[in-house]
Amino acid sequence: MHKILCMTVLMMLSATAFADTPLTGDQIKQLVSGNSIDVHSNANSLDLKLYLAADGSIAGRREDNGIPFKGAWRITDSGEFCSVFANLKESCGPVMDSGEGSYKRMEEGYPRAIWKKIHPGNAFGL
Repeated sequence: MHKILCMTVLMMLSATAFADTPLTGDQIKQLVSGNSIDVHSNANSLDLKLYLAADGSIAGRREDNGIPFKGAWRITDSGEFCSVFANLKESCGPVMDSGEGSYKRMEEGYPRAIWKKIHPGNAFGL
């Protein structure tokens, strides 16, 4: 019984140790380039579907009303993820691995967006 308890505690601690680990620019690019993301934008209180094309373009759709939108993404030399959408200023920040398959796109210490799930390819037909 003692062994089982110790193993359980160690597993929980190891999962916690990897939570909120910042990704490198190369890791971010590998994760999102040419893939789709279910996103919750804390900045706008919106749920979004995004496709991040390998050429740096973004096609998106709001979940609440289905309105499509376009944008662009890039990785800075320092490894931050940046995105920009029509009539808005570019937003950049690190991406943190939450440890359970989701990611936090940070800005000024605040999780601007939660990348809830990454899907291979253009999963949403955007």
